[in-house]
Amino acid sequence: MAPSDNEDLVARLEDDPIVQALGSRPRFIPLRHGDLRDDLISRYEFGAQDKARFLSICLKLQQIFHAEHLSQLLQLEEIYSPLDPDSQIMEIDDSDEQERAQLTEKLFDRVSGLLFSAHYKRLDRTELERAVEVASQWNVRLDVDFELYDRLEVFARGYHAVTVERRRWTNLFRLEKIELPEFERLIMAFRLKQAETPAAKVKSNETEEAETKNRRARLSQRISKLLKGTDDDAMSEKYVYLKTFKNIPETDLEVLLPGSKVKLSMLDRGKILLPTAMIFFKISRFVAVLAAVLAAIVAANFVLDDILTLLMIGGAIIGYIVKSILSYFRTKDKYQFGLTKNLYLKNLGNNSGVIYRILNEAEEQELLETILGYTVLWRAEETAQQSHIRFDGLSSDEIDRQCEKYLYDLTQMNIDFEVFDSLGKLARLGLAEVDAKGRWSAVPVEQAGDNLDASWKRLFQARGMRVEFEPQDGESKPSLPESDLFTG
Repeated sequence: MAPSDNEDLVARLEDDPIVQALGSRPRFIPLRHGDLRDDLISRYEFGAQDKARFLSICLKLQQIFHAEHLSQLLQLEEIYSPLDPDSQIMEIDDSDEQERAQLTEKLFDRVSGLLFSAHYKRLDRTELERAVEVASQWNVRLDVDFELYDRLEVFARGYHAVTVERRRWTNLFRLEKIELPEFERLIMAFRLKQAETPAAKVKSNETEEAETKNRRARLSQRISKLLKGTDDDAMSEKYVYLKTFKNIPETDLEVLLPGSKVKLSMLDRGKILLPTAMIFFKISRFVAVLAAVLAAIVAANFVLDDILTLLMIGGAIIGYIVKSILSYFRTKDKYQFGLTKNLYLKNLGNNSGVIYRILNEAEEQELLETILGYTVLWRAEETAQQSHIRFDGLSSDEIDRQCEKYLYDLTQMNIDFEVFDSLGKLARLGLAEVDAKGRWSAVPVEQAGDNLDASWKRLFQARGMRVEFEPQDGESKPSLPESDLFTG
């Protein structure tokens, strides 16, 4: 049940359920891997030999992660092509509804995994409904029907506080303020439900359940008509729509949902309806008087100028009524224009463009976490050796603290470093080892390059391919027959 107008959903920013889910510390590292690499070289004052080896490791890591994400991209393109509303590719074998449902599930699973790597947080249904309730109290009122969607997923990453204001007649129009989150990045993926066929409508009973289904079908059809520019551009239940936005306040979250219908506040309705109601009251009196006057005019043979004067007065009153009615629609259009303009400026991409963006972000985050984790481990051991101190490795907590301190010194942001993700990638690629006590140590830098070479070969052997790293300066490029490059 939605709260009443005089009930505050959130007293403090920290009490907001979405803020609690996102956490107070961002996990996204807002750096390019090249900038991180250069700063690490400068911070730890690498010698010429260590610098060359480190640059080689960073380049090989970049190539490995790029190859892995390229493989994911190819798979996602294959899955999403029949579901992409913007695709110009002709589908030779048109997928039936069951196949589309299976592809939809695969797509949502893959996209969710990528968004997790890019440090997005999925907002569940309860959190979305809470955001709609907050918006209803502090912003434009919209009518949202979540049952419209066959599948709806919303992901957010990062936030900062914004101040929202309102005035209510129940509070004597005194200014009220509250801090709410503004999401730095928001991604939405949805597919509309199938509309009912005419045969299904004939069979439906006059029960409440049947009426609800009919209402949803009508709403689905209304959305398609509302949002289309041409028949080819209409939203269809056949496709999955992906959208990404920046800097979206929690109070605007419901605006992004297709099918949201603007509902004017009581104050705006009062500005329109009260004057109009008074005019209609006066009109009823005027019509009676006008009828009597016209009868008197006819009886007394008034001149034409007197009749025209009365008609002009009547026309002025009717014009005022029309103006009041048009004012209603102008107020409503004002809201809609503000929302449309806001979304145009904050939209970052749609459909397949969203997939390319999140793939790039996920790849970059994995690369940053791996480079930083390895460097901290490697230099900790180097520092211990230079100080003639026995090095027994670092615990995951110690690595976490050192990485977070480094990131704070560089960015002045209290970033929550994903240490277990970093260590998992280091172990998988043969760049770090852990002992029985759970203490981690880096593989020597001269061995790290060889281990990455082995990881690269395993990556392509699993796909029936033989590809070597690009040679470094001074190295000879291997000569491979073309048939050996792609054998699968």
